[in-house]
Amino acid sequence: MSDERPGHPAAADVYRGFIDAVNRKDLDAAERFVDPERYRENCVGFTHGFVRWDASKDSIRQVWKGIPDLHVELPQILADESVVLAHGMVTGTAAGRLYGAPATKRGYEASFFDFVRVDDGRIIERVQQADVLGQMRQLYGKGLGTVGLAAMFWRLLSPVADLTPGRQDRARSRHGGKVLPQVLLIAG
Repeated sequence: MSDERPGHPAAADVYRGFIDAVNRKDLDAAERFVDPERYRENCVGFTHGFVRWDASKDSIRQVWKGIPDLHVELPQILADESVVLAHGMVTGTAAGRLYGAPATKRGYEASFFDFVRVDDGRIIERVQQADVLGQMRQLYGKGLGTVGLAAMFWRLLSPVADLTPGRQDRARSRHGGKVLPQVLLIAG
């Protein structure tokens, strides 16, 4: 089904409404723009792959604890009846603990991209990629920002129990009986 049917708002309007609600920290209002039963989201670097609506809310609440003034600007949105592509800027200040990292009271500005699918006037899928390295460097300094980024990826690694039995066996055979985390460090 597409959102061109009478009574369904345009996909871009649905997305803007969702982001406006998140900027107000109003997850009840944000939920009016999503289909909680079908919604899945991957905020790269912040969620463990795709998560459902409840886990998505938990993730944003965790971010708000560390960055209570989190704000998204949407200068560029491209949409058709069911897909939204957006490029924006996210800003905030590390006033609290962000995933265990201490508050620095430093602000940041980072670009992000969103891919959103809308069906029946509600968001069913969202993939968001922010400049997490730039964010961490601004909040924690060049060296610590890289360490902070590595710590975020380390936190996201799934334990062996989350792998299917076949993947567990292959991972163990490649690493002498142990499953080793794979972390990409970007130095510079």
